[in-house]
Amino acid sequence: MKETIITKTVVRSIDAELFQPFTISSGSHKRLENVFLGVRTKESVWGWGEAAIAPHITGETREATLANLQKTAAWLEGRDIADYLSLLVGLEERLENNRCALAAAGMSILDALTRTLKMPFWRLYGDKPAKIRTDITVVIGTVAQAYEFTLQMRRRGFSIFKVKTGSNRDEDFKRIAAVRKASPKAEIYLDFNGAYDAKTAERFVAELGRSGIIPGVVEQPVAKDDHEGLGYLSRKLKIPVCADESAYSVADAVELIKKKQVTAINIKLAKFGMLRSREVWALARAAGVKLMMGEMLETELASACAAQFAAGLGGFDFIDLDTPLLIKEKVLRGGRYISSGGVYDVAAIKSGIGYSPR
Repeated sequence: MKETIITKTVVRSIDAELFQPFTISSGSHKRLENVFLGVRTKESVWGWGEAAIAPHITGETREATLANLQKTAAWLEGRDIADYLSLLVGLEERLENNRCALAAAGMSILDALTRTLKMPFWRLYGDKPAKIRTDITVVIGTVAQAYEFTLQMRRRGFSIFKVKTGSNRDEDFKRIAAVRKASPKAEIYLDFNGAYDAKTAERFVAELGRSGIIPGVVEQPVAKDDHEGLGYLSRKLKIPVCADESAYSVADAVELIKKKQVTAINIKLAKFGMLRSREVWALARAAGVKLMMGEMLETELASACAAQFAAGLGGFDFIDLDTPLLIKEKVLRGGRYISSGGVYDVAAIKSGIGYSPR
C-alpha cells in the first residue's frame, strides 16, 4: 500500500464561545459551531479542514454538514492524496449543495498533501507570500458598543473597521459615525448583508459622504438576487461595490463580471471550495475586478488556510479574516500567524495549513 493512501478519517464538531454576539442584519451567533474533517495517510500524516456553517446566510445546517462529511470521510478512505486533483473534482460533485463541507474536505486533502511534501500550504499558490492586514468587524449593536470596541481595537493596532449595517438606517449612521470618532484616521468598510435596496443604499452612502465619511468598499448592499441593484450602485457610486451573497458560484461571478454589475467580489472558501475559489480569483483578476478575501465564523484553521490562499496568490484589495480574534477559547494547536493588530505573516509556516485540533 502506498504511503499516501488515506487510512483513517475523523469528523468532529467544534464549539467555541465568542467574546460578544456576532450580530448582522440576517442573524446573530453567540458561539462558533463548526465541523472539522481530518484525514490520515498510511505514513501517519494528518490533514485537517474546517466547515464554517452559516445557516442564516447559506441555509446550511450542522446536522446536514456532519452527515455529509461522515459520508465523504467514508468515501475518502482508501484513496490516494497524491491523486489530489481527482479527489477535489470528485468532491465538487458530491458536495455541490453543502459548500462549507466541500471547503473542509478540500482543505483536509491539501493540508495532508502539503504536510506530506513538507511545504507550507501557500506554496500551492505562490513563491513568496505577502503580509496581509485584515479588517476587524464592528457588529450590529449600540452606538456606545461600537465606539468602545473601535477604541479598544485601535489601541491594539487595527486601522480598518468593517461595520455591519442594515438594522436601522439612523442607528447604522450613528454607529458608523461613532467608529469614525473613535478612530479618525481609520479606513471604514460597510457590509449590509443584503439589507438595503439600491436607492436606499445610494442615499445612505451619499449622506455619509456629506458628513465626511467615504467608505473604502460597500459590500452586498442589496439582496443576493438583486443583480440589477448591484449594477445600478456600481455605476452610481465612486467606491467599490462588492458582491458577497450574490456571488455564490463561478457562474454568478461570470454573470456579474460580464454585465459589469460589480466592481469587487468577495471570495470565501466556505462559499466556493478550493477549486472554484481559485477560478473566481482568476476571472476577477483578468477582468480588472477588485477582490476581497473573506470568511464565515472560522477558527484559525480555516482562517489560516484563507490567509495563505490570499497571501500566496496576491491581488486582493480587501482582507476580512478577523474571526479568530473574536473567539474566547483556544481550540487548536499551532503557531501564532496573526498579530493582535490583524497582520497575517504566514511565511513562517513550515508545512501544511499550520493548525490541528487539540
